[in-house]
Amino acid sequence: MALSLVTPTLSFMAPAVPVMPNRMGSIAMSADASTTEVAEPVAPPPPPPLTSIMRVGDNTLAGDLGFDVSCALSHDAPARAFADNPFQLAESSERLAFYREAEIKHARLAMLAAAGWPMAELLNKPLSEALGVNSLLTKAGESPSILNGGLGNVPAVYWAAVLGLAVFVESKSLDTQLNIGKRDPKYLPGMLDFDPLNADSPMMRNAEITNGRIAMIAITAFALEEFAFKTPVVSETPIFFQPIWSTFGF
Repeated sequence: MALSLVTPTLSFMAPAVPVMPNRMGSIAMSADASTTEVAEPVAPPPPPPLTSIMRVGDNTLAGDLGFDVSCALSHDAPARAFADNPFQLAESSERLAFYREAEIKHARLAMLAAAGWPMAELLNKPLSEALGVNSLLTKAGESPSILNGGLGNVPAVYWAAVLGLAVFVESKSLDTQLNIGKRDPKYLPGMLDFDPLNADSPMMRNAEITNGRIAMIAITAFALEEFAFKTPVVSETPIFFQPIWSTFGF
């Protein structure tokens, strides 16, 4: 009797089913975990060189008066672009850099020439007499030049020294100018990495190019004036080449 009562009870018990792990679920969880990982920050790309993005009118260059505006800045207004850029010179950043290199070189040479031309006419004769050598000025007292003549009297040693100095300066900066070697992205035309007085500033850069432009006009005027009037500029316009008190008669 006892056995019969136990047996039906056991017969109604369901067999134990082993619990299998949910492999798909575990895979999904691992995938979700991987997607939540924080990606490492990517370093931003280096800034492009200034010489590849500068335009006339954006004040990147000193002395930028916005006159020779590139056509690339005014595709929607070709008439205005031609009015602002009548010579169509700086049509690209590369051309703009090329012309600025030429301008700054001529400006620096012109400043030296505009100071050296009248100084030669004022000092060459008395110094030559003091040293007992022939003066290099013309008979009228003009500085030697292509238009005035007299360049053949300049010693060959002087020309060799000038040429050697020019080659030395260019050898130190030509690779940077032509972008052959490694060039700083912040490089601008005319930078020679030579600033012994630590005077570089936006104001000084503007002063340099402004005085250089005036000097280019002045040295051209010197040559044409002496060729036309056959008189030294220090005699033709003495007000610029004598002490201020002499101008006022003191």
